[in-house]
Amino acid sequence: MVPLISVVIPTHNRARYAISAIRSVLAIQDDRIELVVSDTSTDAKLAALIADEKNSCVGDPRLNYFRPRENLDMTGNHNAAIGAARGEYVCLIGDDDTVSAECLVAAEWAMSKGIELISPNVVANYVWPDFRHRFFGGGHASRLYFSRQMGGVSLGKSDESLARALVNAAQGTDGLPKIYHGLVKRTLLEKIRQISGAYFHGSSPDVSGAIGLALVGSDFVVIDYPLTIPGASGGSNTGRSAMNKHKGKIEQETQTKGFESEGWSPGVPRFFSVETVWAHAALETMRRIAPHMISRFNFSRLIAICHVLHPEYDLELKQATIEAGEIVGDAVKLVENIGSEIRRFKRERMKRLIKRVLVPTVAGGRKYTGGVVEVFDAPEALMKYMKKSGVSWGAVSQSVDRLIEESNS
Repeated sequence: MVPLISVVIPTHNRARYAISAIRSVLAIQDDRIELVVSDTSTDAKLAALIADEKNSCVGDPRLNYFRPRENLDMTGNHNAAIGAARGEYVCLIGDDDTVSAECLVAAEWAMSKGIELISPNVVANYVWPDFRHRFFGGGHASRLYFSRQMGGVSLGKSDESLARALVNAAQGTDGLPKIYHGLVKRTLLEKIRQISGAYFHGSSPDVSGAIGLALVGSDFVVIDYPLTIPGASGGSNTGRSAMNKHKGKIEQETQTKGFESEGWSPGVPRFFSVETVWAHAALETMRRIAPHMISRFNFSRLIAICHVLHPEYDLELKQATIEAGEIVGDAVKLVENIGSEIRRFKRERMKRLIKRVLVPTVAGGRKYTGGVVEVFDAPEALMKYMKKSGVSWGAVSQSVDRLIEESNS
């Protein structure tokens, strides 16, 4: 039987988080769900935990756990994990995340409506006990946060979302069709692979996947409803970013060092950071699927953001400016635009800071449930909160139905 959903988890040397995520997904008592775990760890800790009868993973036919024979970087591990998925729909999550049982209900609804992709906005997220913030310390730890508003829906258009993403230098996946924490028809992912040779390219699989889906897809559904629960742990990239440690030399980071020999994307500053990794993934994906669109990428925005956030990489920024000038064909105009984007980004940053200062608590005005020990416990806490909130998947799906009817009329 072909599973309705494949939940896919790539992992590497993070057994303490991954075993909780695995147990959480398998706690959903439904044979229509498949869990695929690709483990590139240099130790056998996770394999031992999965084999431990205390963790109730032993013998569960829905679990496809494997360790790739070849050495794979993060992107390669994601490609291997997706390649092993058999479900009609695929949901990619991190090894410190989990899903709600309602993802099955949503997938069943999507199948019945012929919907290829549900792209959620993050409206619930879990913070592991070891998470630390450079300003708030451990204040976020063991909390399941909820957005102030849930239940909103909209219809997205891939070409429009891609245009907005390129103007913003592909800084994140907001507004794009998402594979990361989204529900995606496997046939769409296979389309990307057939055209480009892989599901993901570059150094950020979530951004690459979103750009790829925008390039090959059409309409998609956007929801403000938690079908999955992203986690933030101390050892994750999110945790490193919170401590302002998510930067360095390309050749020294496991996420990017494999791309040093292949060649870093021209116009992207040659250092490791959230901003450069996202841009690199977007450009490498476009190079393989729609190279004619690279000139639409807003290099000025990317370089400006890096000037503000990472001024210590002055030489790399100068070299990227030269390369970007050659790509866009007007170096003088590019430099002018960088100046404008620097001023714009500083204003945006100041607005965000002021908004945060006005709500000085750790939670920032968001509602939350405290004392959530691990991600395994998050779905139950989420279910209790959603029951109290009065927002249901049934109401969300009905809203989408109405939107589709209106758009077709």
